[in-house]
Amino acid sequence: AAIFLNWLLAPSVPPAMKKLLLAIIGAAGLLLNTAIAEEPTSDLSPKDAVRLISLKSEVPQNAIEIPFIVEGSSKVPKGFEVRHVRRVACIHSVREDGAKSRRLVFYDFYWNEYLGWFLWETRPERAGDAVYIWSELRGKFVIR
Repeated sequence: AAIFLNWLLAPSVPPAMKKLLLAIIGAAGLLLNTAIAEEPTSDLSPKDAVRLISLKSEVPQNAIEIPFIVEGSSKVPKGFEVRHVRRVACIHSVREDGAKSRRLVFYDFYWNEYLGWFLWETRPERAGDAVYIWSELRGKFVIR
């Protein structure tokens, strides 16, 4: 690589050739960067899903059943697509009209390097919106 760089920077190389080679190197770099984009380090396990759903729903872990987890992607508003998504179907108790009943509930888990697998939602608060996050790596936290 150092020999090639020295040759490329030598005054004997025509400017048009330098420009073309630098464009090719730049394009190759972009393609390589896209090809090695971060992938989840581990798949979402039912145990991790139950733990995070329990934190979010405030239902005990032993009261949550997961029939299936499906791999996919998700399109969010304004045309943005998220690649690392798992939809988790679970059955747990929910409050409806003052009574508890067990219902099938779906949760979409997202992945990134900083949070690992996580759930999130926005909630309106007195001072504005807050983002609630339940994360495999960082636990529960709120951004106001």
